[in-house]
Amino acid sequence: MKSQTKQRIIDEFAFVLLGALVFIGIMLVFWTTPEELPPSVEPKSIYVKMLPNSQKSITFKIKGNLTSVSLLANDSISQFVMFPENNFNVLGERDVKVVLKSPSSYGEYRGYIIIKGKGGEDAIEVKMNVVPLLSLTQRAFSIEDFRIANTGGEKTLDSKSDFVVEKSLFSSKTSTLTFGLESFEIEDAKLKLILDEASGPGYFVVKLNGNVIYRNKIESGGYFEEIPLNLSYLKEINFVRLEAENEGFGILFKTSYHVVRAEIKVKYKSYPYTFEIPLSRSEIDNFYALGFSSILVSDSQQLPSIQIKFNNQMVFIGKPMFRTFDINITKDLAGNPLLLYPNNNVSVSLITEGNVLFSNNILRIYYYSSS
Repeated sequence: MKSQTKQRIIDEFAFVLLGALVFIGIMLVFWTTPEELPPSVEPKSIYVKMLPNSQKSITFKIKGNLTSVSLLANDSISQFVMFPENNFNVLGERDVKVVLKSPSSYGEYRGYIIIKGKGGEDAIEVKMNVVPLLSLTQRAFSIEDFRIANTGGEKTLDSKSDFVVEKSLFSSKTSTLTFGLESFEIEDAKLKLILDEASGPGYFVVKLNGNVIYRNKIESGGYFEEIPLNLSYLKEINFVRLEAENEGFGILFKTSYHVVRAEIKVKYKSYPYTFEIPLSRSEIDNFYALGFSSILVSDSQQLPSIQIKFNNQMVFIGKPMFRTFDINITKDLAGNPLLLYPNNNVSVSLITEGNVLFSNNILRIYYYSSS
């Protein structure tokens, strides 16, 4: 009997001890888990070549969901690094610009840019080599020929004026608009209607390729309506039929609608052409300019206006005066340094109506190297 009681006391003690250990483990996890994860930064190192008493902007990316992020520099570069922005929040990721100002003395200066968050820190190793002379190096490569188009605003594909649609027990009048599509890349398609007289109990009906897309009773008087055309019903050749319809006892009466004007309007989509530019770490750190040259082929005498974006930064907008197109880009149109990554996106589009073939395309990356 005593042994059973003693065994029960030991079992109860072991259970209490196990519960205490689980509680301590939970509290340790709670106490040692930071409110935020540490920041993550790209790239991990930057190496730049600069002339004495010169200035250069560099950009890096901070990733994470962070609050009150602070930046500081240490070691021999600390007095040559300026932070235009500091003590900020990061939601997902953020590009941060830092300005380097080189000293008057030649040599290599090293240190770290430290990115501190509530959950920890990350760092970028920075090497700044101040040299007496820099020379421009270039890397050139070709881009395949490409064509882009902008069809402009709305196009009227068919129209009719001053006609009547009617329905009675013994007669019927309908009207049909017919249109073909240049492309199925359509942004918007609609039927514009102006009616001024209506009589009878029936409905005004619009059918697109046999599908009813509009059915309504319209009163006499000035009436304007824009009816969207269901894009899923569209074919290469399309028919929009306008008619009157009676139902029930209304079939014994005549319904009539006078249409002043009916128009089919279509707006096509305009897509940019995009391509990727890979950059090495040295090209990013010592970047000077991006050059782009092309021969533009168009049936129009005047070329349309062109828009070019580099990583979503606007770098060119304008109407080329000559068929030989050649630009050098050092900053965006707002004067900001270009955001540079190992893989960079370039998009070219037309912002006015036209069709242009970009041929013999050459891209050049200019960057500094010490002699």
